[in-house]
Amino acid sequence: MSQIGNKIKAGFFATPPRQGEYLRDVLTFEQDTSVLDPTCGEGLILKQLTEAREERSFTVKTYGVELDKTRAKLASTVLDKVVQAPIESMVISNDALGMVYLNPPYDNTMLGHGDEKTERKEYTELVRGTRYLTTGGVLMYVIPSYRYADKKIARFLSSYFEDIAITRFTDEDYPDFRQCIFIGKKRNSDNKELNEKLYNFLLQMDDESYVEINVMQLDKLKLHKTWVVKGTKTDINTFYSRMENKSEFIDLIQSNKGFHAFIERTKPKQLELGGQPLINVAQGQMALLLASGAVNGIIGEGNTLHAVQGMEIVSHEVIEEKTEHSIITKKRTKRSVSVKAILPNGKVKKLV
Repeated sequence: MSQIGNKIKAGFFATPPRQGEYLRDVLTFEQDTSVLDPTCGEGLILKQLTEAREERSFTVKTYGVELDKTRAKLASTVLDKVVQAPIESMVISNDALGMVYLNPPYDNTMLGHGDEKTERKEYTELVRGTRYLTTGGVLMYVIPSYRYADKKIARFLSSYFEDIAITRFTDEDYPDFRQCIFIGKKRNSDNKELNEKLYNFLLQMDDESYVEINVMQLDKLKLHKTWVVKGTKTDINTFYSRMENKSEFIDLIQSNKGFHAFIERTKPKQLELGGQPLINVAQGQMALLLASGAVNGIIGEGNTLHAVQGMEIVSHEVIEEKTEHSIITKKRTKRSVSVKAILPNGKVKKLV
């Protein structure tokens, strides 16, 4: 598989449904809002987190972005709006969403033209996803426990969020996934003071024994803390990919006036019998028409239907020229034309 193919496949780990149920227990929806999973996979976790536990008088609209075509198709059956595209190509309104569920690929970004180094996607997607959140919006950030000890990730989380908790998968799944979940609300842009206590806590999470002792299991979190998802508009003004989908071009091309004009101009012309020719056609010109097949085929319709065959007959003749002292023999090529037509009654006529 190519390097790009490997990156497309890399790092896709769907959140186990039982962990999704524990996460759903700590969320409350009370008004219209919009939520996003920017790497939504099949869309099941976002559906699970937002589905109603009782009848609602408001709307929770779900948005997803997924690179893989098959997964995006499945996600579109359970989420309200899904775009199949890399998240890097998306244009999404900033400060617009009530909640972002962020489970980024565990990989490096690709090295682009002019780039001196790559970035870890856990960090780049954290920064990107935070931009989409409204102030007071809820972030759920799911990455392996040791990645929280990255200084850039730890500093960002400790500066941009408040009302926070750090939890981990329960023992049924943690040994297999080693994932922890950061939950917090986005701070006001004027308040970016570093939370030193949180920062120092996160820096120690590369120690597995520290995590197992100090990070609460997810099933116990609802006894200590829950979050109300902030209300927002359900329709995001901007939500599209800069990468064009070729399948969308088909209808545009088929309805284009220029395309229809091209079709009309390139239709084969029909020959009709009868009338006078527009111009006289010399024998040599007729031979060229015959050689190109221009006068072969079916002409007319109904009672005037004819099958026409034209052919160029090439022969050679020998001529002698007498001079005063000798006889010169010359060989030349002779070309003639034969055109035959089969009439509707079955008769064959030779026209030339």
